[in-house]
Amino acid sequence: MSDTAHGWSTDQVVGLLQKVELFEGLPDEDLTRVAGIVGGTTLEEGAVLFEEGDPGDAFYIVFQGAVQILKTRPDGTVEKLAVRRAGEGFGEMALLDDAPRSASARAQEPTQLVVVPRDEFQVLLGGDSLALRMMRVLSRALRALGVRFASTERLTDPGSSAQDDVLAVSRAMQEALLPSTAPRVQGYDLAAGTTTEPSGFGGSVWDWVELDGGRVALLTFDVRQDGFPPAYHVGATRAVVRSFGPGIASVKELLARTNDALARSALEGIDQFPELGVMIVQPGGGIEWGSAGRVPGGIIRRDGSFEELGAHGPPFGMMEGFRYNSQRFTLNAGDTVFVLSHAAPGLFLGAADLMAQLHGKPAGEVVTTLHRAIRRAQGGAARRETSVLYARRH
Repeated sequence: MSDTAHGWSTDQVVGLLQKVELFEGLPDEDLTRVAGIVGGTTLEEGAVLFEEGDPGDAFYIVFQGAVQILKTRPDGTVEKLAVRRAGEGFGEMALLDDAPRSASARAQEPTQLVVVPRDEFQVLLGGDSLALRMMRVLSRALRALGVRFASTERLTDPGSSAQDDVLAVSRAMQEALLPSTAPRVQGYDLAAGTTTEPSGFGGSVWDWVELDGGRVALLTFDVRQDGFPPAYHVGATRAVVRSFGPGIASVKELLARTNDALARSALEGIDQFPELGVMIVQPGGGIEWGSAGRVPGGIIRRDGSFEELGAHGPPFGMMEGFRYNSQRFTLNAGDTVFVLSHAAPGLFLGAADLMAQLHGKPAGEVVTTLHRAIRRAQGGAARRETSVLYARRH
């Protein structure tokens, strides 16, 4: 077998990966692919690998030696959260995004580490079945993050530093998941956006996926229940949708396949269910709409009439095997469609009234104005992140 850059054979690295909880259950062929991207590093006793707040760019596995995981509390004291020894990993959050490190890592003795770099690992995920098989083990790792910081009771205490830590990670993940630009489809003005809140939960994002035939799917993801970091569920759902999306024929197929994948990978004891709104924009002048959960949306016709988009099934993961429905609408010049990730009935109707008044404004300005109105309506302390999709037919 070939040697890695640090002198380990592929067989040695695969054998080590088999012992790591993060990779538990993956077939040898996937472990061999992971082994092909790893590097290595050596630490002297007392050497700091990374400090709390540093950018996260890799996951580490102890090949030989031991590493202390340390957390600095608000009062300045340093707490030893764990010691990682041969065959154990740490820093798994870096595989999801480049959120700052939530703890420090220091060698307790001379140590050799296997390094799994984030960028190369995300290329491996790349939309194939490995992404789906990783969902369960990543959820296990993320739950462990909360356990390391504090007990479940402390995590649910609004005033605890543990909850602050977890929500900071969730917000960082949310920002990393948001697209930088909206797609383009001939014959349409498209725009979308997600509000982010300094004290938010990171529970909503928007996204888009390019489909065959010139179609584009605009998406809103939302997790409303408190508890586990919401952005994990959002990120896992987004990964599954992106994996299935390019090859799907209809919204109802995408919803059903995503639901089954998430239901099979659900972690016992975590009752948070992602909701998804999907609007496929057709170049010929129509849309297909479907949702998992109650995702409000509507069509404002050029003559001022209003049609509310329907709901088509439960949030993801609640009921494996559920078969979702979808709707198809023809759009004529001047017709607009808007979708909110969530909204109470009164807020949604107010948004519809505002949208009617913004007819003819640039698409980006419409979304920005709607976001401002929603944040004002929500008030100060109770504001939640809200995603908006907008499409207007030329």
